[in-house]
Amino acid sequence: MPLSEIDKKLLLIDGLNLIRRLHAALESEKDDIRRIERVQGACIDAIAKLVKLFDSTHIAIVFDSPEKTWRHTEYPEYKLGRAPMDDSLFAAIDGFAKVFRFNHWHCIRLSGWEADDIIATLASKSAECGVKSIIVSTDKGFTQLLEEPNIYQYDYFGKQGFDKDWVVAKYGVFPQQMTDYWAFVGDTTNHIPGIKGIGPKTAASIFQAEQSIESVFANLEQQSARIQSQLEGNLDHALWARKMVTLRQDVSLGIRLSQLEIRSTNL
Repeated sequence: MPLSEIDKKLLLIDGLNLIRRLHAALESEKDDIRRIERVQGACIDAIAKLVKLFDSTHIAIVFDSPEKTWRHTEYPEYKLGRAPMDDSLFAAIDGFAKVFRFNHWHCIRLSGWEADDIIATLASKSAECGVKSIIVSTDKGFTQLLEEPNIYQYDYFGKQGFDKDWVVAKYGVFPQQMTDYWAFVGDTTNHIPGIKGIGPKTAASIFQAEQSIESVFANLEQQSARIQSQLEGNLDHALWARKMVTLRQDVSLGIRLSQLEIRSTNL
């Protein structure tokens, strides 16, 4: 009997996030070839556990494009200062994808696109059809998607799930406000500057009173003199920063959900 949309669960794995974290955990293994083999084994074990944990019916393991993306074009300093991937690990990425495909787990990588944008597109399009998506990543950038009840995030390493209530408790704002929040406080992980002097507590208090960047600046006189002076003249920067941290949900994927179905041989 075909699955109804409500029975479908799409497991979306941030491939490099999982691989790099497992690779770092095995730093005591000094032999590069042996270390890669152990990471591949750990990945297979982790993914199998995740499929079972969430009773997943569909899966996509998503990888970043090796080419520059639209964010690099917009901002050449994007991700500046981030530690580069280990050379042996970088050379082995295609091998990881082959191992995953051998296990009938679908892998996606699109030229010029970050995994985050592909995952956001898959999750949002699936949610529109009533399909629940579980995003497996430690990247808090995905929290902006959690206003949608059919999208859930899971940290495999911390064994912790993130949803709308977690976002509100953690940041003091709603998921749909996270991009405005980061535009003010900055995104240090990706080297995107915020507004000088605006920290997490201040940003949270601002967006508890106002819904968006536009409403904050439209009602700037409602803020304290200190905050007014910090925000004054920074509207364009805030809008640019929000654009940079906002995950795209319109990537042209050219795939159907049915193509991501998990076959019984995986289980």
